[in-house]
Amino acid sequence: MLNNIRIKSMFKNQVHERKQFTLQFKGNSYQGIFHEGKIQWFNPQPQQKVKEVESKVHELLSNHI
Repeated sequence: MLNNIRIKSMFKNQVHERKQFTLQFKGNSYQGIFHEGKIQWFNPQPQQKVKEVESKVHELLSNHI
């Protein structure tokens, strides 16, 4: 379902540290930032099955931290 997931740290070891991610979903590329359990999507945002995509991103990034 989710492909080519890349995660990188922003502001590493600082108070403002966040995880930036990119992923492929149904042939479309999406980007966002994960911070304090919340996802902030860049445009475009996934329109179909958003809850399912966000659930997978939460799972992946929570395990990555």
